[in-house]
Amino acid sequence: MIENATLVLGPPGCGKTHYLLDQIEQALRSGTLPHEIIFVSYTKKAIQEALARACGKFNLQPKDFPFFKTTHALGYAGLGLQRTDVLSSEDYRIIGRDLGLVLESISAVDFDDGQLIPAIIGNGSAYVHLENRARYRCVSLEQEYNDANDYDISYPLLVKVRQVIDLYKQANMKFDFVDMVEKYIDLVPPPRSKLLIVDEAQDLTKLQWNMIGMLAENSERVLIAGDDDQAIYSFAGAEVKNFVSCSSKIHILSQSYRLPETVWELSQRVVKRIQGRIDKEFLPKESKGAVHWHMSYHTIPFDNGGSWTVMFRINAFLKEFAELLENDGYVYSVKGRSSINQGTAAAVYAWRTLQGGGRLYLRQVQDLYKLLTKQGPEAALRRGATTLLGAADPEVSFSMEDLQKSYGLLAGADADAFDVLKMGYQEKMYIAAAERRGVDITAPPKINLSTFHAMKGGEDDNCVVYLGTTRTCAEGDENDEQRALYVAITRAKHTLHLLDSDKRYRILI
Repeated sequence: MIENATLVLGPPGCGKTHYLLDQIEQALRSGTLPHEIIFVSYTKKAIQEALARACGKFNLQPKDFPFFKTTHALGYAGLGLQRTDVLSSEDYRIIGRDLGLVLESISAVDFDDGQLIPAIIGNGSAYVHLENRARYRCVSLEQEYNDANDYDISYPLLVKVRQVIDLYKQANMKFDFVDMVEKYIDLVPPPRSKLLIVDEAQDLTKLQWNMIGMLAENSERVLIAGDDDQAIYSFAGAEVKNFVSCSSKIHILSQSYRLPETVWELSQRVVKRIQGRIDKEFLPKESKGAVHWHMSYHTIPFDNGGSWTVMFRINAFLKEFAELLENDGYVYSVKGRSSINQGTAAAVYAWRTLQGGGRLYLRQVQDLYKLLTKQGPEAALRRGATTLLGAADPEVSFSMEDLQKSYGLLAGADADAFDVLKMGYQEKMYIAAAERRGVDITAPPKINLSTFHAMKGGEDDNCVVYLGTTRTCAEGDENDEQRALYVAITRAKHTLHLLDSDKRYRILI
């Protein structure tokens, strides 16, 4: 329990972020200095929104707000760490080698993005995950092992993994993600503040709550915001009970500006199955909306226009669906990246511009030349032609005739883009199928694919929820599954489509 805190409950679309930004603005107008406000969130998206608004309203710079950070970034800065102080991909590879395990980092991780554990694959990844999770939950390694109930994990090896990682960090003066919070609590005096805001607090682990408690002791006013019904990170060590019990003073935001009536009604059926939740009444917006059921994805009206998001319980289902879309010529995006390479799409557009008698600027020509074929009897570009562009005027535009005459272009207007550009057969067929649908391949896709978790905090006009799940999910904590479903269906601003599954395990509504 944090005595000086108010728990701000924000059901889906109820303007929680707007409310918190108003609190920051009011504090600044009343004379609170920027460095006297701490804004902590699970990810940096909310932090960036708060910074943008505060800086814009008060003619300030982000550096004026030194305590607008994720918990990990706060620890990183408070401890004075540099990137070289944090375990890298190579460090994990060395640790794995010493253990006789494979530890491979599959992506560059940013502790400011809310990730609790680095993205590691290999037969040792589960051990690192459990070791980290035990520390986040503030439990013994033995308890974490027993709670995980994973018979593929060897407890003696798990103990050894912790010992080797600890010795490696000590010998090389390195920190991992968990250390950024642990060491901050142990070593850094908390700053004094007049306002402490904790956003998305339902996703914090016990260790992070210890950090928040320490910060709250030095804060005059504390707002802890979130929604226990949207707590979907228990797999990473978050425990919603810490959020539910953090304060007896509760402020509920009671009007949704996102959910239409039909979607809201369905969401209430789902959310009332969650045990131990804080009961909260909130109203839908004044529109009817619609909920549709589908046995096949072919009946979903993607071609009717508008923006679409399709959500899946796990990434494997997302990948399967992506293949279906590609086979039917639909273009989609995942994490903002189009399913059609945008460099290729731009080159197709550029070539067709030249074919039609249009002109290109130097940068467009340079990008086009990178993808033109330069070898074989069907070469579209003379070797060394790209070098000729080095002396060209960047302000001058070029026609096909100009490029043929002075810049090594061999192909003419009668050559199709698919013949002159370096593309594989499947890519050509996919682009051709998309264009038959009338899709502008250079435009942002109208269909976005996401997991339930990745879509948290987002919204779209039309949302599709795929009802397939896995045995692990289906036989796991029922409350966790209902929260995940609740998050998914409450992303819809206008229309919700529920897509049934032929998988053995299905989400029941």
